Amino acid sequence: MVLSVCEHRPHRLPEPLQARRHAAVGRSSPASASFDSKRGGIALTALALSRFQSQPRKKSARTASENEQDTRKVQKQWETEERQAEFWDHLFEGPEDAFRLAGEDPDILRQKRVMIMISDTGGGHRASAMALADALQELYPVHITIRDVWTESCPWPFSTVVKQYMWMAKHTWSWRMLWYSSKFPVSRWIMQKFANVLCKRVFMKAIQDDNPDLVISVHPGTQHIVIKALKKLARRQGSRSRTPFVTVVTDLGSAHPMWFHPEADRVFVPSDAVKSIALKCHVRESVIEEYGLPLRRAFWNAEPRTRQEVRQVLDIPEMKTVLVVGGGDGVGRLFQVAEAVGHQLKTLDGGAQLVVICGKNEKVRKQLQAVSWPPTVHAHILGFVKNMDEWMAAADVIVTKAGPGTIAEACTRNLPVMLSSYLPGQEQGNVGFVIEGGFGDFSTDPLVLARTVVGWLQDEKALQQMSNQAAAQGRPRATLKIAQAIGQKWLTTRTSTMLSMLEKLLKAGSGSSRLDSGPDASERLPEHVGQQLSEALRELKQAQQDCLHSEASLRDAKERVRKALAEAGQFRRSPQDLLSRSGV
Repeated sequence: MVLSVCEHRPHRLPEPLQARRHAAVGRSSPASASFDSKRGGIALTALALSRFQSQPRKKSARTASENEQDTRKVQKQWETEERQAEFWDHLFEGPEDAFRLAGEDPDILRQKRVMIMISDTGGGHRASAMALADALQELYPVHITIRDVWTESCPWPFSTVVKQYMWMAKHTWSWRMLWYSSKFPVSRWIMQKFANVLCKRVFMKAIQDDNPDLVISVHPGTQHIVIKALKKLARRQGSRSRTPFVTVVTDLGSAHPMWFHPEADRVFVPSDAVKSIALKCHVRESVIEEYGLPLRRAFWNAEPRTRQEVRQVLDIPEMKTVLVVGGGDGVGRLFQVAEAVGHQLKTLDGGAQLVVICGKNEKVRKQLQAVSWPPTVHAHILGFVKNMDEWMAAADVIVTKAGPGTIAEACTRNLPVMLSSYLPGQEQGNVGFVIEGGFGDFSTDPLVLARTVVGWLQDEKALQQMSNQAAAQGRPRATLKIAQAIGQKWLTTRTSTMLSMLEKLLKAGSGSSRLDSGPDASERLPEHVGQQLSEALRELKQAQQDCLHSEASLRDAKERVRKALAEAGQFRRSPQDLLSRSGV
């Protein structure tokens, strides 16, 4: 209802009031922001001369204090008339201007804008950005833009970072050199200095164009340069504080030092290992929060269907299933791994099926489609799919490179994970996360990998144990928790503030309490606008009462549970023992 008021555009004011308004503005003080210095000076000079000529000169000289009092009085009168005229002129362009004149936050009703910074070096960063955008828009009425400024606007060589990443992902020796050399403080400082010289202005322009209330980074390359750009923009605007900046780390078992900036307002990490790296990089512990990795919307909730039901929906046979993926770009020796697993599955009694998702790698997809698979193995060779959650829910085991997003998503589907490769440095920690977590293994040898997977499928007990360990590591609600923590800090308006503002506007418009004197009835709010405001105020108060009632009911329910546990503890030693026996 409040938004409908912002969008409403009534007719212009009556002519007498417009005349008053223009007369007041014409006598505006020199300090008025509506005039430039030249026009304001001319108007002030003409006005002073006319008043000087129209008044008779007094023989007795006035004191300096009396002259100063008269000047202040005239100045105050000018400001009052101008403010009243501006109030009624801007009132019908949006309530936020009226609130500004009443001393409130001018942006309180404006839709908040969030800018998410990424670089498309691998599909995981964009997937995480889109997951955060979905979660934020699920919880708050915000406008979100996702920007890869490096590729969009930066000069060479930064404009080619995506192509460079694709090449280095296939030639891992080059990625190893870049990753470890950039960890060294001196070389990292040189890289950042070079990037700042060539690209900082580009980032500043992108931020100015989007005009965000909050900037979120989900890529290690958009930390230091973005914070420098935000600080420079704040200095230009004469502000003591810059736009808030949040980092959401999308690496799981380890992280590059470039992920962390000591001046970040909040840093969200997915694991204890990454948190320890953040602390070593001088990030304040008070700004670090650990919820897990941001996942796509399909993985926010557990799969309600059984594996058999999902297989029926996907129209695949009911048999042991191995899912082989290579990430969105289909990298990581996908052909060799899939071929080895497919031929090894023929040793399983009762047959098995192989599902290979090649992503955007059309070359590998065509090669695998041309392979002659064993008769007992049903092979499904797919390209890019949008229902990865269903294919994971249908599988017994997943074989993948050590991408953090795929591992975290597999955990939400209770899938044992077999890792086939990793990017040196960046994904190496993910291997330890899987092995130490007890829900998978790693091998670069396709034949060893295939035999290990078949061994899991032949041992139901071991397979179920790894499935349970994967479920223990899964954090399906991480994305919503991150979004809620961000929104509560920077994207919400306190209910009490909103109530106060609506009441002030109603009083100002109804004539019961004006900003300035003036009995003209035409200065009151139009009746239908007042009705909309009254209805919005009533609904907001009712919603606030409902929330308070719900909180009170929740407290009462918790108290009843506490008392029930205390009584039950008399028979089962303690409430804690009762909870542990109940599996809570």
